Amino acid sequence: MPKAVEVEETVEVQKPAEVQKAVEEKEAAVVIAQQQEEVAKEEAQIAVEQDAEKSVEAPKAVTIISAPPEESDAAIYDLEMVYFAYDKSIITTAFGEVIQKNYEWITENPDVQIQLEGHCDERGTNEYNLALGERRAKAVFDYLISLGASPSQFSLVSFGEERPADQGSNEVAWRKNRRVEFTRL
Repeated sequence: MPKAVEVEETVEVQKPAEVQKAVEEKEAAVVIAQQQEEVAKEEAQIAVEQDAEKSVEAPKAVTIISAPPEESDAAIYDLEMVYFAYDKSIITTAFGEVIQKNYEWITENPDVQIQLEGHCDERGTNEYNLALGERRAKAVFDYLISLGASPSQFSLVSFGEERPADQGSNEVAWRKNRRVEFTRL
């Protein structure tokens, strides 16, 4: 009967420190691959968001809300201011008469360019007050046009709460700040 041959296998035995190092290297490679995958996902999301931002239209400007240079807007002392009730842009009878007097001066001075400045008191958000100041200036403008004034003689601006006539925080101050001023351009 044939004799069985023994084959000797040599198995390389790693020392415990080498085994630990190999495991750590594999784990580090997995972590790096995961981080690279997360970075790629974030970059793709950023690109999507940037594309979305480009597709959104900027709001259309309805009125000028920035102040002209300080030296160009001088109040016209012959023209009275128009004041408003809290959170209103409606012209009362008393201030309709003020606008009528101002209109008479305006018709006598057709070469004067006039800016109608809408103002508010400090209550309310800045955005809300800018819109309210605009409505007030527009109400005075519309009234003047209904009397026969030339639209080309006017420009409108809202300063909201940014240029108070009175710095106080009480009803007396607030009443002075809810106004439309006539300034020369």
